[in-house]
Amino acid sequence: MAVARKSDVSAQDALFSRNTHRGRRFQPMETTTEKSSPTLVPPRRQSPSQQRGSDSAPVPDLNKQATTPLWLLRLYALHRHSVIVTFLLVTTTLIVYGWTVYSQQLWSQGYRKLQNLQRYERQLTTANEVLKNKMAQEAQKPAAGLVSPSPANTIFLPPAPKNSISTPSTSEPESNTQTQQQSLTPVGY
Repeated sequence: MAVARKSDVSAQDALFSRNTHRGRRFQPMETTTEKSSPTLVPPRRQSPSQQRGSDSAPVPDLNKQATTPLWLLRLYALHRHSVIVTFLLVTTTLIVYGWTVYSQQLWSQGYRKLQNLQRYERQLTTANEVLKNKMAQEAQKPAAGLVSPSPANTIFLPPAPKNSISTPSTSEPESNTQTQQQSLTPVGY
């Protein structure tokens, strides 16, 4: 529900009383042959600028002008382009933000895995050292039946023959390259 201001109500009352005192409340319009009574139409209300005085210059209608100012066209184009650029910047910002958050989550998961693996490594190292210590203590007991290493207890194995698999050599250059390859690879591997 709208509340009218006192000044608006008094201005409307003044306008109504002015029109009533002049006797121009209704103006007759053209009559038709079918109707016997004339049609009454309320008078046109004048805008407040027209009531002040009719000697003021009429306001030009911008809609009827054929050309718009160049500065207005440039301002409109600037507005349109700035909206597009703003949209692209916001979209890019959201993409970069999402990628940053996602990469931080991946990094956090990887870091947690690394910490777990390091903890397991420490536990494994500890368990290995405990086992070594336990084996060393058991080896020192005389009931274990272990003997200290000595050259008399050493076992020697004869080396394997060089050509354990006999292959027919078809050409001389191939056998040369095979012997070079065999000599390049270390024996312990």
